Amino acid sequence: MTISRFPVLHSNRLTLDALTPEDVSQVYGIFSDPDVIRHYDVERFTQMDQAKKLINYFDALYNGDAGTRWAIRDKKSKRFIGSCGFNAWSRYDYSAVISYELCRTEWGKGYASEAISSIIDYIFSDTFSFYVNRIEALILPSNRPSRALIQKHHFTLEGTLRQKCYWNGDFHDMQMFALLRKDWLAPPFR
Repeated sequence: MTISRFPVLHSNRLTLDALTPEDVSQVYGIFSDPDVIRHYDVERFTQMDQAKKLINYFDALYNGDAGTRWAIRDKKSKRFIGSCGFNAWSRYDYSAVISYELCRTEWGKGYASEAISSIIDYIFSDTFSFYVNRIEALILPSNRPSRALIQKHHFTLEGTLRQKCYWNGDFHDMQMFALLRKDWLAPPFR
């Protein structure tokens, strides 16, 4: 993808823009919080350097045309509250994989829903760099709030991938949800 500038998205209450080195402590705060990562496929962060590496990884995804990760910021205060994006996409099969996380203090305020709507609109738009037909989300069966959030955005449960992921010394099942372009753009959803 040849983009001269990182895509900045706006919604009613949020600005979605690039993660920066100034976000390191907030990223660390999220990924070191056991309540946040309980349903997330990463080991709990124990060192600030892990947050720096994660931000660098997201930069490399974007620069390598393999995905895009946005910082989620409160539009008024500019305060970092989480991140969301596509950790992988494939031009070959016209698909992308979505993920997101918020600071625990921001749960239940509708921020994740607002951010997800914005990035789905963006990737399904005619201005995106290639045609995306399918967005996938992999969610732990125990993560009821995330399942409800994804289903609110018209993702369909397609099945369970048994022992798909490994972290914290154990294998974990993941539920595969998917959203097709035609379903997102068709009435009554749009």
